[in-house]
Amino acid sequence: MKIRQALETGAFLLLSALLAYCWLALAPPVPLAEYAYNPAYFALAAGTLTSALYLALRLAPARTEGLERLLLALFLAAMPLIYLWAALRSGDRAGALIEAGGFCVYGALAFVGYRRSVALLGLGIIAHGVGWDAWHHHHAAYIEPWYPFGCFVVDAGLGLLVLVRHAGLRPLAPRPGAGV
Repeated sequence: MKIRQALETGAFLLLSALLAYCWLALAPPVPLAEYAYNPAYFALAAGTLTSALYLALRLAPARTEGLERLLLALFLAAMPLIYLWAALRSGDRAGALIEAGGFCVYGALAFVGYRRSVALLGLGIIAHGVGWDAWHHHHAAYIEPWYPFGCFVVDAGLGLLVLVRHAGLRPLAPRPGAGV
């Protein structure tokens, strides 16, 4: 159990470092009002808030697994909406159609993950980073150039944390009284 706690603490610290990197080194500073109408900056703030809520739920004294699952499912389903919003905002109809398809894929994955497995939500978040954000890097003119990489690293960090937290790591030694 101590190994799992250490891994979870390390994953939280990694996610925090990745978020700090995005805020301090990746995203150029903009006026606060930009966060309300620019999809990339809105997503950076929302990802930070989601991560903070996930930490708060994890540290809560009562069981919060249902709320954690809901938060992660909503996050996974909402991630493609950032690119859709950016495509619509720029008037790129072809891009909007692609992004709507992404919303359908990741929305379905979020629904199945919510119903069946938190680990599937973690894998879906990582898949968004690897499959969706990586494709957008240098392919989508309607999103801030820094955003696909920033979203990728945050997705990887949060997805890893979810997997460490919920993947059901096996104990290193058999439990007392367990059959061999």
